[in-house]
Amino acid sequence: MRLISLVPLLCGLAVVAQAGLNRRFAGQSGLFGAVLMNMVVATVATFVVYGLARAVPALMPDAASAQGRFFEGLTVWHLLPGLCGVVIVLGMPAAVGRLGAVQSVLLLMAAQLVTSLVWDAMVEGRPATLARVLGSAVAFVGAAIAVWKG
Repeated sequence: MRLISLVPLLCGLAVVAQAGLNRRFAGQSGLFGAVLMNMVVATVATFVVYGLARAVPALMPDAASAQGRFFEGLTVWHLLPGLCGVVIVLGMPAAVGRLGAVQSVLLLMAAQLVTSLVWDAMVEGRPATLARVLGSAVAFVGAAIAVWKG
């Protein structure tokens, strides 16, 4: 297994931990308070990582390559990833609270699989092969069973 394969695994762990912890913290300060704290911490951490990338470009050469051109060519489309992040950070704790972590994450994965197949085919130029479609379908059916029987 290549080391980069660990990144999506770490992200999967982070999605569940973030949603579950924000759900717990929402009991203290409400969901919006928990999400606001989450976003403040994320913003500070992003500035720290950005500063590191600028100070020591060898640490993250891909991130350092576009430095100095941050707002150049900025369009409304550049704002969508941040808005997607807000949807995830607000939506997942709410879903975990109502459906539980397993059902919420299975539904998240099912949506990710369908969206990923479309994205790969239309944006990345990677066709939806039979193996990819069948694998995604099996996972999607598994999610549907868990939600239906859950």
